[in-house]
Amino acid sequence: MKKLNTFLSFLVAFTLLFGSFHTTAFAQENKEESVTVIGSKETLVDLNAVADAEGSSAFDALVKAVGEANIEFTESQYGKMITSIQGVKAEGTFFWAFYVNGVGAQVGADSYILQDGDQLSFVYQDWTVATNNKAFLTVNGKEATPLKEATDVGFINNPTALDLLTVVLGHDKLETSVSEYGIMINGISGIAAEGTYYWAFYVNGEMASVGADSYKLKAGDQITFKYESWESATEKETTEDTVETPATPFDKNALGASVETAVAYVLANQVGEWEAIALKQAGKTVPASYLENVKTLVNEKQGKFARITDTERYALGILAAGENPTAFEGYNLIEAIYNGNVTKQGLNGVVYGLLALDSANFEVPANATWTREKLVNHLLENQNEDGGWSWDGSAKSDIDTTAMVLTALAGYQDQAEVKVHIDIAVEFLSAQYLAGKIDNSSTAAQVVIALSALGVDANGELFAKDRSSLIGFLLSFQNADGGFDWQGGDESDVFSTAQGFQAIVAYQLFVKGAGSLYSLPLSAADATPVVEEKDAPAAQGDGKPLPNTATDMYNYLTFGIILLLAGIALYVNERRRRTS
Repeated sequence: MKKLNTFLSFLVAFTLLFGSFHTTAFAQENKEESVTVIGSKETLVDLNAVADAEGSSAFDALVKAVGEANIEFTESQYGKMITSIQGVKAEGTFFWAFYVNGVGAQVGADSYILQDGDQLSFVYQDWTVATNNKAFLTVNGKEATPLKEATDVGFINNPTALDLLTVVLGHDKLETSVSEYGIMINGISGIAAEGTYYWAFYVNGEMASVGADSYKLKAGDQITFKYESWESATEKETTEDTVETPATPFDKNALGASVETAVAYVLANQVGEWEAIALKQAGKTVPASYLENVKTLVNEKQGKFARITDTERYALGILAAGENPTAFEGYNLIEAIYNGNVTKQGLNGVVYGLLALDSANFEVPANATWTREKLVNHLLENQNEDGGWSWDGSAKSDIDTTAMVLTALAGYQDQAEVKVHIDIAVEFLSAQYLAGKIDNSSTAAQVVIALSALGVDANGELFAKDRSSLIGFLLSFQNADGGFDWQGGDESDVFSTAQGFQAIVAYQLFVKGAGSLYSLPLSAADATPVVEEKDAPAAQGDGKPLPNTATDMYNYLTFGIILLLAGIALYVNERRRRTS
C-alpha cells in the first residue's frame, strides 16, 4: 500500500532517533553551558564549563571562561566587537568568529543570551578564506510564504538542523516539546502545528528520514522547514496512486517463524530497551552487553535523566534483562517515576510511567506524586471526542498515541468507567484501519500491541479489510532478513523492526494466552513487597483495579491490612536473605 501519510512520516522521522527508545540515544543531554576558544592553530580554552551562566550573555560567559584581563573589545553600533582573546588579536583579515552550538551566530556575543546547555565557540578565522562549512536555511509558512529566505550560515563541528533553525531564528521564535519521538517542533514564528498542519523538515528537497534534532549538517545542505497539512498531501497521493499493493493474508502457522527470523535480525543489530523486552517475552536471552551499557549510562547520569520517558524505558529494559529497577546500581528508577514530572513530555510520559509501574506490580506509596489512580485518570480526562488521544493535546487524535494509551489502560479494563473509554477508542482504531489510515508498519505495530494487551484479536472482524487482517498487514512489511521496513520495499531498518518485533511477540503472547508484552514480573530473589491500592481481584489478563475512593474508612482499613501483610512479607524476605 503506497498511501503516504506525511504526518506520520514526520513522526517516524523523529522516532528514527530512537533516541526516544534506545540506550545510546540522547547521550548529549544535561549539558552544561561551556565556552571553547580556538586560535589560529591551537585551542586556547577547551570546553570550559561556565557555572550559572544560563541567562547571561555569551560575552559574559567568555569573560568567566578566560578572565576579564584576557579580553579586549571595542564598542560599536553593533555592540561589543571582540578584538583580542588571550593576546591573539583580530587584525588584518583575521577576526574572532562566534558560534552557538556549532552554528554561526546571527547576533553579537553581548546580545546573545545563553540557553540551557549552550556550547559557545570563539574561533580565530581569516574572512578571506572559506575555512568553515555552510548550510542554507529556508523556512516557509502558510501558503509557502517565506518566513526566512535561503540564508547561508557557516557552521563548525557537527550541529544539527534544529541547531541551525534555532540559532538563525532565535529561541523565542520556536515552540518545541520533548517526547519519546525526540524534540517535536510545535510552532515557528507564532505559527503553531495544530489540526492537520505540522512543520515538515526537508533536506535538499527531500523529506528527511530522521528528525531535525538528529540530522547532522553537511556542507552545502539546503535545509527547509515547511508548514504543511498531512491531510491534503494524503488526498493528493491517494488520487495519484490508483493501484494499491494488497497486504499478505495472515497465516497463524507462520507466526513462530516470523518471530524467529525477527530475533535473528535484532541480535545482529543494536539491542535497545524495546528489543530487550521483546526478546525476553519471546523466551530469548537478552545480550549481557545491553545491561552493561545501561549500567554505564545510569551511573554516568547518577540515576537522573532529563526526560522522564528515558527513566521509564530504562526501568522496563532493566526488568527485561533480569534485574530490579528499584535497586539498580544504587538508584531507584521506579521512585523517580512515581515522584517525577510525568506530564513534562505530554501523554507519553504518563503512558510509559503507568506501564513501568505495572510491569512488575511495583509498590506505589499513597502519598506519591503520581499514583496509579492519578495516572489512569489523567489519561481518561485527555481522551478526545473522536475516541482517541493525540500526542500534542490537540482535538484531532492520532493512531499511534491512541494505541499506546490503550496499552497502558489495558490492565484496568475490569473497571467499568475505564472499559467505556477503551471500547470507544477501539472503535476509533478500527475505523482508522478500515479507512486505510493505518498505512505503515510502525503504526500497525502499535495497534497490534494495544489490541493484544486488551485481549482483542488483531486477526478478528474489527480489523479485517480486503480479506486481510491487521496482523497480516503488519507481517507484509517483514523482509527476508527478518527485519521490518516502514512503508514498503525490501530494506529493513532498526526502528521499524523494533516496533514490528514487539508487535508480533505481543500477538504471540495473545495467541498463547500468556499475558501482556509489558508484564515483566521480578524473580523471587529480586521481588519487592507490593502494596496494592485496592484489595480487589485481578481481572482477566493483567487487570489492576483502581482505588475505591467512595468510602475512606474502608480504604484506610484495607490499606492498613495490606501494609501489615507487606511488612510481614518484608520481614520474612529479609530473614530468608540473611540465612541464604
